[in-house]
Amino acid sequence: MKSEAIISCKEIYIKGIATHNKAQSILYNLREYIEEKNRVINISFEGSPGPFGEGICIKITISGKHLDRTDIKAIAKFFKIIGVKVTVLED
Repeated sequence: MKSEAIISCKEIYIKGIATHNKAQSILYNLREYIEEKNRVINISFEGSPGPFGEGICIKITISGKHLDRTDIKAIAKFFKIIGVKVTVLED
């Protein structure tokens, strides 16, 4: 199962995460980066992990100051490094 991240200035949607541990690792790193810039985020989950599920989907909604181009590029680079396919939406 290949994970995919869809990034815009207002939200980040990650789908196809195979395990809870992988989801926890991704969230830990993203929260630290996003919240250090005084942004508020809301996180929601859906789906199920494992070989018979479609994977976990995480939706991160950013309130207040939205992501700028530099932030989006940094987050996209993070996902590419960990092997996640990235799609950036222009708002």
